[in-house]
Formats: sequence, structure tokens, C-alpha cells
Amino acid sequence: MSQTLYLCATSRLAQTLRQAVPAAGAVWRTPQALTLGQWLAQLADAALLAGEAVPIALDADAERLLWEQVVAEALAGGVAGAALFDLAGLAASAQEAHALCREWELTAGGDGDESRLFADWQARFVKRCRNAGWIDGGGLQRWLIERLNEGACALPERVVVAGFDRPTPLERQLFAALAGRGVVVEMQPLAAVASQIEVRSGADAAAECHAVAAWVGERLAADPQARLGIVAPDLAGVRDRLAGLLDEVLLPAALRPDAAGLPRPYNISLGRPLAEQPPVRSALELLAVAGSRGSVEQTRLSALLLGGFWAGADSEADARARLDAAQRRRLGFLTTPTALLRLGERLELPCPGTLAALAEGSGLAAAAPRSQRPAAWGRHFRQMLAALGWPGERSLSSHEFQARRAFLELLDGFGRLDGVLGSIGASTALARLRDLCRHRVFQPETRGRPAVQVLGVLESAGLEFDALWVMGMNDDRWPPPPRPNPLLPAAAQRAAGSAHASAEVELDFARRVQARLLRSAPQLIFSFAQADGNRLLRPSPLLAELPPAQPLTARVATLASRLALADQRVALADALAPPLAPGEAVPGGSWLLRAQAICPAWAFYRFRLAAQALEAPVDGLDPAARGTLVHAALEAFWRACGGSAALAAQDAAARTAAIAAAVATALARFEQTLGGSLPARFRQLEGGRLMRLLERWLALEASRPQPFTVAACEQAQEVAIEGIRVKVVADRIDRLEDGRQLIIDYKTGASIDVRNWASERLSEPQLPIYAALVADEVAGVAFAKVLADKPAFTGVADGGDLLPGVAGLADGRQKLFDPARFPDWQAVLEHWRGRLQAVAREVGAGVAGVVFADEAELRYCEVLPLLRLPERRRLLAAAPPEGESG
Repeated sequence: MSQTLYLCATSRLAQTLRQAVPAAGAVWRTPQALTLGQWLAQLADAALLAGEAVPIALDADAERLLWEQVVAEALAGGVAGAALFDLAGLAASAQEAHALCREWELTAGGDGDESRLFADWQARFVKRCRNAGWIDGGGLQRWLIERLNEGACALPERVVVAGFDRPTPLERQLFAALAGRGVVVEMQPLAAVASQIEVRSGADAAAECHAVAAWVGERLAADPQARLGIVAPDLAGVRDRLAGLLDEVLLPAALRPDAAGLPRPYNISLGRPLAEQPPVRSALELLAVAGSRGSVEQTRLSALLLGGFWAGADSEADARARLDAAQRRRLGFLTTPTALLRLGERLELPCPGTLAALAEGSGLAAAAPRSQRPAAWGRHFRQMLAALGWPGERSLSSHEFQARRAFLELLDGFGRLDGVLGSIGASTALARLRDLCRHRVFQPETRGRPAVQVLGVLESAGLEFDALWVMGMNDDRWPPPPRPNPLLPAAAQRAAGSAHASAEVELDFARRVQARLLRSAPQLIFSFAQADGNRLLRPSPLLAELPPAQPLTARVATLASRLALADQRVALADALAPPLAPGEAVPGGSWLLRAQAICPAWAFYRFRLAAQALEAPVDGLDPAARGTLVHAALEAFWRACGGSAALAAQDAAARTAAIAAAVATALARFEQTLGGSLPARFRQLEGGRLMRLLERWLALEASRPQPFTVAACEQAQEVAIEGIRVKVVADRIDRLEDGRQLIIDYKTGASIDVRNWASERLSEPQLPIYAALVADEVAGVAFAKVLADKPAFTGVADGGDLLPGVAGLADGRQKLFDPARFPDWQAVLEHWRGRLQAVAREVGAGVAGVVFADEAELRYCEVLPLLRLPERRRLLAAAPPEGESG
């Protein structure tokens, strides 16, 4: 063994010590730097190779599963309300409590019900381990310490202990055992206290992150070789925002999709679950879908077809996208891989590799035994993934390669659970594999030594920097709130001073960490946020002995980001598209003018470039289909009824029969369009819904003050507006006794806005188009809100008493149209005509900017991702204030 061993509190510190760069010309031997767990595992392996009887150590996953079994077995013994318990959460708490007993010499049991329950669980756990020859991680460490005390194990001459802010009794016993064997045990010396210490305050966490990113950019611009650290007690809460800002400042090219895998000049210590890594997520979903013995949601098949990491992902991407679009139209919400295979073969799409891999993978799953041990399932899952072409055709990035390797190692080690789980079925095996991937934290190795380290307070132990920024130092985070284990007596935890036991323990821990941070760099910045939304925040009381806080602003970072990207950005004017060519047709009808009025870019992308969102499968009928049925049923009813006279002449039985006939007609027409029959029970339920809806609506129609006849239903007309052919369909046209017309449009949604009719941009143009440019002698226009709870008309008319709830222009209740601007009905029609023509001229001129009055109006925009609103918000935030050069 090496003469000197560095025992490190974290694997990051151990890796840093191993990667230390010697002085120029110096002879250097890589230090032996290991975490405590790694070194004790080496001792156990050495004892095993020497032929000693070493108990089988349970890894963290096997121990957690064993605790779940023990707790489930105990709860099955008749604990009241056992079915309401979170089994996984209880097992995790029990595992933590057992580790605390090992490390802090606590004893299970006490006066509380929870403590007595845990004492029983712990006894069962220890018995299971003893009978099987297993030992948990804490027990193995105690066993090895006893061997050290007995004189066993080869030891180094000198041990340097590094990064232990608050050693546990178990760790102190180890150090004492080493000293008792003649080993020189030293604590790693700390550097001097920082010579420059600042405290800064930001408006909120976002402002803190912006300031930190700006500071990093400025420091590295001044000294590219600087070693910078960022420490955050709540690293999980700020990680994503901070990573995005660091990308923007240090690696703006990462914005491009093809550069997403570029190595970053920073490293974030907080890993993510292995299950969230794209290659692993794809592998788990491939195993689940291909191995399914029943139906799966169509959206899961879509995600696989549009995703990567399996056969044909690159070479057959276009054909797979077409297959996905086809299955959205032709397959149900719940479908099977077999149905997808049949659809692909029927359409003869050029994706043979995809279909063959899916067929082979599904065949292997169908041929698998019903039950076998985890080791056998691990081999089976490997075979299935190979048949499915995982991990795909293209070369993997460094992070993807490491994730693939970690997943395969987990699969190869699946057999470690044989003794705990025994023989299990395929679904249970896959669920356990997915669970292991969720609990396995994946932290990819970073090549070289990144200039910036982003760390939690524990990961920063023992590390040194040229400058350090500690953020998030608010009193609700620092010191951390106590979190005693609920299964152990609180008094015993406080007496032992175990981790997270009390506010006093956390205060002592925070003081130790802060004292260590003050010696981690010659230049140090502490910062805190002043607010979180509407909640005011306070600085940590531990900052009181430091210099007074100075304010910081987010503008620093946004300007720095903009300047850092200035030489890499090319300004392009995207507010104008090519104007319409003579004779060029644009589809969309009134929806074209509606989209242009709300946001010109929406109209350009959707109708001139023909971009559209893929259909989203739903279980049953989506709102559009339900609206179609309502339209069809009302059309069938009024074609048979004809008008108010026939409606008034109907008694209750006759009206019910007429509604039933109209509903039957609508359902039959819908099934004909669908190309198949609805399930009988579903058809019955939908028919009942339509019956109730029409009965409620027709009761309102019967209360109309003036007689009418239905002149037309679903009547299509085409009109030219500034050279653009626009097709409009009137759901219904009623003729009054004086010959004038009412134009009615059915709506089955509650959200209808007619206030825009008096504005400069008509976001609901269909009825104004018909009234101002198509029909003659129009007395009013209205939306018919065919709703079960509050059926109503909403609109505007030339005079009052034409429709219930619709006021005339001269009516004082009418608030839409200002009498000064719209003295009569003709003024309203002229306003509509002029506004529609202006919007049509915009379409012809190619106006296509991302301009809108209210973002809420974009909720139905099918091309919303193309508007790139988040990016535009970021650019707007980075722009200098009005009047400031930049």
C-alpha cells in the first residue's frame, strides 16, 4: 500500500486530490485518495482474497428492498390502517434510522408507537440478514473496525483525514483504531481565512443566479486559468436556472441542438437519477412497450417513434414520423405494438429496420418465462435491447456513453437481488429495474478540470478555489432546518447529537461548514435573496459577523451575457415574410384572419407555411369531436323543425322525439365519417348527453321574443378580401318576419370573447366577415353558447328584443360599442369591413412579426413553439433600457 492514504469525506474531494497537478519539473506520484467507504471496501476485498469469512455486504439497493420486504411483512401482521402507509417511504425512513443507530450508537425502541414499530422492524431485518449471511453497510464498517483493533489488515504508515466537517462516532472509532495500530493520523491543514469577503443581496433567487453568472464571466475573462467555485445550500432549487445562465455566458453555442452535447466549462456536483438520462429512459420504455402483454397508450409509441436510441432512429427518421402521424389518425388511444406493426406494413412506409426490431423485441418478450430470478431477467433484458437496436445508430456523446455504461453495469448486477427477490415475473422485474434507475444518482465524469465547480455545501468539503461565491444564504436555508428521523426517539437523537437531530445540531454543523468555507478561497462572496415572490426573506443570522450586505442587480448578468454573445449573434429581421405573389392562394379561411389579428407570425407559420401540430390521441371523444356532434344534432333538428312556429307547436313528447331523431342522425353521420362504430355503451352515454344538452338549449330558443324561420344551416360562402379568398361557414341563418337575418355561430366552450369586435383587431372575425362582407340585411350576429349549465346568446344586434341576452346598439345595457364611435348599425358594419380589409392587407404584404396584445389569446395556437416566446423574453430582458445605448 502507499505510504500515505488520504481519507476523504466526498468522492469529489478524492478525485480532486488524485488529479492534483505537480509543480513543473517535480517527480509526482498519484496520491492514494479514497472515500471512507471505498477504502473499507478495499479492506473487505483483501480479507476475502485472503480466505477469511467475510459476510456478504448488501449494497444500498438490496438493503432498501430488504427493508421494504421487512416493513411489508410487519404491516401485514395486523397494524391498523396498514393499507394507508407509504411502504417505500417507511422503508427509506427505517433504512436511515438503522444507519443512524450504527453511526451514532443509538438504540431502537422507546415510548412512542413509531419507535416500538421500528424496534420490531429492526429485529426482523437483523434476523433476515443473519440467517442469509448478509450484513448492511454500517455493520460491515463496524466489523472491519473490529478487525483493525484485532491487528488484522495491512495499513499505510500515514492517514490524512480530509473534508470531515463533523465526524460521526463510527468515523472517530476508525481513526482511533488506526492510531492504535501505530498509523499516523493527521487532519488536512486548512488555508488562511479569506482576505476579501463580501456580502451581497439580490432581489430574488433569479437575480442571485444572474449575478453569479456575470461574476463567473467577468472573472474568467480577466483570468482564464482561475479556479472558481459556486456553493448553494439549495443546489437542487437553482441548478437548472444556473446551468442555463452559465451556458449563455460561457458556452453560447450550446443553444444549438447539434451542440447540446458539447463539454461544459463548468461542472455541477448534483447528479440526476439514472432513469432520467435519455439513453436509459429510452431503454426502459422500449422494454416496457415491447414487452407489454396488453394495450399501451398511443402516446408512448409516439415517443418511441419520434425519439432515438434504437433501430432506425436516424436512417428512418422521416418514415417513422409519417408512421407516427398515421397512427395518431388511425389507431385508438389505447393500442398495441402489434397494431402499429400492421399499420406500418399496410402503409408500406420505408422503415423496415424499425418494424423488424420492434417485431423481434416483442417476440423475445412473448417467449420469455413467466417467472425467473433477477439475474436471468438481466440477461433477457440485454437480449431484448440488442434486438431493438439499442442504443441506436449514431455515436454517443460522452455523457450518453457513460449513462449507457452505468445502465449496463446495473443490468449485469441485477443478480445481486436474487437472494432478496427470488423468482419474479417480467413486469415486477422491469418495475424493480426502473426503481433501481430512479434511485441510482448519475453524475457523469468530466474531462479535465473545469474552471467552474457548482457544489452543495457537503460536496465543497476540502476543496480550494481562487474565488468562491456562496449563494442562497437565507435564514430558512442556513442553518438547515432540523430533520430528526421519525422512527427514533427525538430525545435520544438530540442527546447523541446525531445528524439533523435538532436546531442546535444544525447550527453547529452550519458554523463548522461556514468556517471551512471562509478558508476555501482568498476571495469570497456570500449572497442572499430578499424575496421569494410575495414572501419577504431574511439573511442568515450567521452572516451577521461578516461585512454589511451590498445590493446586486440582475442587469449586471444580462448585460454581461449580451456582451459575451455579441460577437456570435447575427441580427435577422423576422417580422416580414415575402409578400403574396399574384394569384397565390392561402388556406385557412376566417382562421387565417383570426390568427393574423392575434399574432401575425401565427398566421404565417400555420397557413402560409402549412405548419400544424400533430393530432393528440384521446380516450374517447375530444372537445372538437363533441362540438361536431352538437353542430350536427342541431342542424338535423332545425332542418326537420324549420323555425319558431314548429318549435312552439311541439309538446314535450314531440320535442323529445324530434331531439332523439336529430341525435341519432348526428351519431350515424359521425360514425360514417369515423369509418367505424362507437362502442354501444359509449354511444348510449354520448346520445344521452346530447339529448340533455339540446333539451336545455331548445328551451332557451323557445323563449325568443320574435318569430323566426331557419333559412340555412352550415351554409358555406366564399368572399374575396383584398385579393385573399376566404371561405366562411355560417352554422345557422335565421330570417325574421321583417326579412332581416340573424347570423348565429354555435360554441360549446365557455370562453368566448366578443369585446374585440369594437377593437382595431378582430380576433373573432367569422361573424363580422359574414355580416359585413357576405350577407345582406343582417340585423345582428351572435354566438350561441350551447352549454349544459348556462346556455346563452352573446353578441350584438341592430335593435333590442331580437335574441335573449343580446342588447341592441341603442340599449343602455350594451357596453361593447361606444355610441360616439358607433352611432348606428351601419357604423358597426363599416368598422368590421375596414378592420378585416386591413388585416387582409397585412397578410398580402407579408407581415409576420411575433406581436400580440395578450399571451392568453395564443392558448389555441398550433404553432406556439415556432414563436420562440421564452427566447424572446430572454432577449428582451437583456436589452438595454429605453434611452440607453447597447
